[in-house]
Amino acid sequence: MIRDDIRLSEAFHALVMDHDELEAGQQGLSINTFRYVPKDLAARGLADPGEYLNRLNTEILTRLQLGGEAFFSNAVINGKYLLRACIVNFRTSLEDIEAMPGIVVRVGREVDR
Repeated sequence: MIRDDIRLSEAFHALVMDHDELEAGQQGLSINTFRYVPKDLAARGLADPGEYLNRLNTEILTRLQLGGEAFFSNAVINGKYLLRACIVNFRTSLEDIEAMPGIVVRVGREVDR
C-alpha cells in the first residue's frame, strides 16, 4: 500500500510539473507541495506577486476544502504558501490523481477572477 501511495504521489508531481498554471514544490514519499500561478501573473506588474500568490492559494485551499471534490492541506516553505497533497487513502486511484490538477486550476481561475 505504501508503495502504491508513493507511485501515485510521483504521478501527481509529474502532472503538476507538466501543467503551465501549476508550480511544483517538493515531492517526497507520498507528499507533494505545489501552488496555482495564473499564466498572466508576470504581465500584471504587481508590486509583490509573492504575497498575491500566497493570498490566492490560501483562498483556493479554503474553497477546495469546502467544495468536497478534493482535500488538500497547506505548507509554507521559504515564505511561499503551498497546497499540500498527501496520498494515504488506499482507495485513491490514478484516475483520482489525474483529476486533481484540473480541479485546482478550475478553482484557481475562479478565485483569480
